[in-house]
Amino acid sequence: MKQTSKQALKRWDDLVKGLKKQTPVDLNEPKAAQLKRKERLLRRWDQFMYYYFPNYCRAHFSKWHKRMAGKIINEGKIYLVRKIHRDGAKTTFTQMLVIYLAVRGDIENLLWVSKTYDAAEEMLRPIRLQFEGNDRLKHDFGDQKTYGTWSDGKFVLASGISFRALGKGQSPRGTKEEEKRPDIIICDDIDDDEEVLNEQRLNKSWDWMTGALYGSFSITGNKRFIVLNNRIAKDCLVERASQKADNTETVNLLDKEGKPSWPERFSLADCLYMIEKMGTRLSQREYFNNPIIEGKVFKEEWIQFKKLPRLSQYAYLVAYLDPSFKNKRTADHKALLLIGLYKGEYHIIKAYCANASIAEMIGWHYELNDYLRSQGITAHWFMEEVFLQDLLYDDFNAAGLSRGYRIPVQGDTRKKPDKDSRISATSGDFERGSVYFNAAEQENHHMKELYEQFLLFEMGKNGIKKDGPDAWEGGRFKLQELVFTAQPPVVGKRGRSKNMY
Repeated sequence: MKQTSKQALKRWDDLVKGLKKQTPVDLNEPKAAQLKRKERLLRRWDQFMYYYFPNYCRAHFSKWHKRMAGKIINEGKIYLVRKIHRDGAKTTFTQMLVIYLAVRGDIENLLWVSKTYDAAEEMLRPIRLQFEGNDRLKHDFGDQKTYGTWSDGKFVLASGISFRALGKGQSPRGTKEEEKRPDIIICDDIDDDEEVLNEQRLNKSWDWMTGALYGSFSITGNKRFIVLNNRIAKDCLVERASQKADNTETVNLLDKEGKPSWPERFSLADCLYMIEKMGTRLSQREYFNNPIIEGKVFKEEWIQFKKLPRLSQYAYLVAYLDPSFKNKRTADHKALLLIGLYKGEYHIIKAYCANASIAEMIGWHYELNDYLRSQGITAHWFMEEVFLQDLLYDDFNAAGLSRGYRIPVQGDTRKKPDKDSRISATSGDFERGSVYFNAAEQENHHMKELYEQFLLFEMGKNGIKKDGPDAWEGGRFKLQELVFTAQPPVVGKRGRSKNMY
């Protein structure tokens, strides 16, 4: 239900009152000390933000925040693109930076653009709130509220600087404030999930963005064009803008070394928790600017779940591990699968597929072994020989000593072809309906992760997890090998062929 004007006004008053409590002023501060403090804060944008916006600045800024601020502040003419992960504070940071530019007198006419007018208005509202209710700003720079042009969609400060919201596709003509054309345009969350699937609609928005919108700048003078978004599709507005930009940067939740890109705010445990709960496909899009089209090799309709037979009905069971670690003790993505062959069908019975430490990974083996022993069943345990050499004598042996018995893991000595080729070659089993996942495990988050990794698998595609499909391929190969070597050769006298002369 839409709020009434009275309700909206009360909510606004409550926000202003709350902000006043968060920005107390020292009324006894000498005038000379105030002026000195102001001069210092206006020279340092980060100290400016920490002082005037304590409710937002609860963590120190990262290196990429500092690079972004430096470019926007120091370059009067710039086309800047930032592809920033979700929850990277790209909007809040830019809102604070805009206020800094305004009180310094570095901008005159700002357009805040989003995919809809309502969204743009929502993003402009916090800036208006700060000028109206932030006592620290008002104490140092005067009351900037004016009467006549002061609404969410457009407001003009007492200093004459104007702010206006604009929805994608709306005409930016007429956005001059008196003789002043826009000198800063911020496109924030301008991409749309549905539009990126329609090339014709996307082309239309791109033409508007690069023509009518960018054309609202004056040919001379300052022009800061800033595009902020996470990359939600391979072809989208932020991706096209990055090809034209003077300066562009991609900021993912984790950097290339697997560490938080904003360590001042997020711990690695925080990041990994969100990634695990969101799942590979969505977390790659939202946190890693890596939108993935699912089902390129393994189609969704090929993934089948069903009730599987008792373990005692399998002639052979293989537990195969892909540890996927790179000489480090920290958590990394790993996969352990229990696979059986039953009447020509491959059954994926159990799955462990997640970011885990080596200790947790070894724990999976003992948990799976307890599951097998509870039904009086054994399995053949395998992992790649190269990993086994590193792990067996240290970690597995140490676990065996502490638990009283060892898991009999064998090394897979096969000289494996290219990983992607091996995994892709098994897609025929899925297409023919020969692979089934355990329906009893369908809601298990490990099995869900495995399911997603199959859908997201793509030849030559980096940046996605393939540990589950790789463990599947290894286990499948070992099952075939066990079955083949168990069959006695047929020995007999060779008969005379009718085709022989």
